[in-house]
Amino acid sequence: MLSINSSTQLLPRVETPENAGTSKLFGQRRRSSALDMSLMTVDPELKKGYEVLESDARQANFAAHQANLRVIHTTPSDGNPLVCVVGVGYVGEILLKEFGSIFPAIGFDLSDSRLQYLQPYFSPLKTVRLSSDLSILKEATHFCISVPTLLRPDKSINTDHLVRAIAMVTSQARPGSTIVIESSVSVGMTRTLLGPYSDRFHCGMSPERVDPGRTQPPAREIPKIISALSEPALLSMHKIYSQAFETVIPVSTPEVAEMTKLFENCYRMVNISYVNEIADACAKHGIDADEVISAAATKPFGFQSFKPGLGVGGHCIPINPRYLMVNNDLPVLRRATADTWARPRLAAREFFKVCKQANEEPRILVIGMGFKPGQSVISCSPGVAFADELQNLGCDGLAFYDPLVEQAQIPVIRKLSEEEYSAKLVDALFDAVAVCTKQEKVDWLVLKNLTRAVVQWY
Repeated sequence: MLSINSSTQLLPRVETPENAGTSKLFGQRRRSSALDMSLMTVDPELKKGYEVLESDARQANFAAHQANLRVIHTTPSDGNPLVCVVGVGYVGEILLKEFGSIFPAIGFDLSDSRLQYLQPYFSPLKTVRLSSDLSILKEATHFCISVPTLLRPDKSINTDHLVRAIAMVTSQARPGSTIVIESSVSVGMTRTLLGPYSDRFHCGMSPERVDPGRTQPPAREIPKIISALSEPALLSMHKIYSQAFETVIPVSTPEVAEMTKLFENCYRMVNISYVNEIADACAKHGIDADEVISAAATKPFGFQSFKPGLGVGGHCIPINPRYLMVNNDLPVLRRATADTWARPRLAAREFFKVCKQANEEPRILVIGMGFKPGQSVISCSPGVAFADELQNLGCDGLAFYDPLVEQAQIPVIRKLSEEEYSAKLVDALFDAVAVCTKQEKVDWLVLKNLTRAVVQWY
């Protein structure tokens, strides 16, 4: 771990004239050169030759250092910070709040509707501006890129949003600006995408760690990992992150930061898959899985509690394993990911089979389409996958109910209205109810008062 003293200016060592003016990147092996004293011999003439080379290299190093001071180490990153958050989705919104409470800040997004939605929330912060105008990027000194990194239909990684965001920023940013990737990426991707620009900009990686819907601890209290491609870049990042977050943890390379984020989320994927297996085993033996987990959680060490469910959703836990496995062979994670992705559809098949035993054409209500309680986002939602599989199986009498999810988000399945969601009407309209997510704002007493429809909780 690096210890940073803001009063100390760390300068890259330029070893040969060939790379004069270029900062040595963190994590790159030092190139051998004629200056390596371990190669010296007792030959006086050879020793004299090395001394000449060393003198020439010192001069080249000094010249390169002066060039760096003129180009990279001065403005804008060394001036008064103006932070631009590129992509103000859930993560970007939180970053904008934290940085905007300390510095002048810009929230840049191509979606005008998203900016209009955020306007009332940021209007009290007079230091924050929201814009979709690309030219506004010229004003910023520091850029935090927090766009989604997604999957394609074949579950291969999709970095199109990130690549486009980097292209936009580098086309507008002034030389010497600081560019940081906050999005989750594969190990080595920061160096691949930002490395070509490291001669013009300070480039780094600081993986986001926020959890949608969680209010404690506040974002500024979550330790913030920072990393960079050069020492000056790390100092520039530390300058702003240390004021917006209570604890900043510099790590040696962007690869360490990338792996840390993926390890954190994939740890959850593996454990969620395992607890689901335990829950299935408990069901086989007629054991209450919740009681088993609660009893195990009484152990004061060596155990962390996870809850079983239908699956995982959102932009992180289901997706991050694919980014980690793109250049790593991880059989345990691969199996856990495959099982977790398959779980909602397997459950739907089993549920539909049981329903058909009682009614040849069962009418089914699916409750909870947001990817987790309190969320309207349906990305990788287990409830959506469950309902989609029922539709594939030929369930015509299918509807969903979720107070936070709009009909427009799932146009192919009818949404039950608030007026229809009553014990009397649910009993009349449906033969079975599947609760996929225990969504907020749902009146669960309605299900307890059902007299005919069967309820399955996941």
